[in-house]
Amino acid sequence: MKRPAHITMVNGVETSAIDIADRGLAYGDGLFETMRVIEGEIPLLSFHLKRFLNGVVVLGLGDKNRLKRDFLHYIKITLNEIKDNACLESSLIKMMVTRGNGGRGYVPPEEASCHFIVQVFDLPVYPESYSSGGVTIRECQYRLGFQPQLSGIKHLNRLDQVLASQELLDEPEGLLLDYKDKIIEGTKSNLLVFKGKKVITPDLSGCGVHGVLRQALLTPTHHLELAVELGDLNMHDISACDGLALVNSVFGIWFVNTLILQNGDKINYKQPTNYGIIRDYLTQNYSY
Repeated sequence: MKRPAHITMVNGVETSAIDIADRGLAYGDGLFETMRVIEGEIPLLSFHLKRFLNGVVVLGLGDKNRLKRDFLHYIKITLNEIKDNACLESSLIKMMVTRGNGGRGYVPPEEASCHFIVQVFDLPVYPESYSSGGVTIRECQYRLGFQPQLSGIKHLNRLDQVLASQELLDEPEGLLLDYKDKIIEGTKSNLLVFKGKKVITPDLSGCGVHGVLRQALLTPTHHLELAVELGDLNMHDISACDGLALVNSVFGIWFVNTLILQNGDKINYKQPTNYGIIRDYLTQNYSY
């Protein structure tokens, strides 16, 4: 029987120990990337690295070039560990990078000594019907705040997602809005809205995470047969659209067949006409 995958390393050494003074534990002072591994490779590595380096600059974690080298170094070590274990060839890497130890108080040390914490898990298995038949999602009551400086990066403080996820019942995902009632994202995914020939994803300049699969679809150099564009969206927009889909670097793409609103009403959707084009593109290029 295949054993559960679980490798943990701190700065390249197999251990689960971390100093209690680590600022990632104390303040969420750091970043993380969750990366899908297929046959020993990370399909979206360049997008993960770009988001990580943007976070390094935003949080002021240190020299960008040095941390880029460290990030790739620990990825290489982790992939070698995965290749040495045939049970882990299709797996999930979670890399957390903290500012390191900093003692008491919010003010960080002048020079960070970053800790790289890596965990490897089995790749989650979701029902194929989520992609082919659609999912039911729920509009969350919890609202995201306006945080333009932190928008886009994947910092370690995920309390927004923790609180919103507590509202879910049997739904695999929830829909998050901000305090101005703009549509932002899912609790763990980004949103695509289909309107005629257009595919729109919410503008995340005020809050939200720049998911790497979303970024891949927004890159103008891709060979997708249709354009994905940014836009401001509200509940009226998604009530009147042709369909919704969720994208995430772990599960790929799911279309939404039902949205449960806060008052209990439901909006039902059919599979969008252009959904298959995006799904086929992701399968061909990123092995979903």
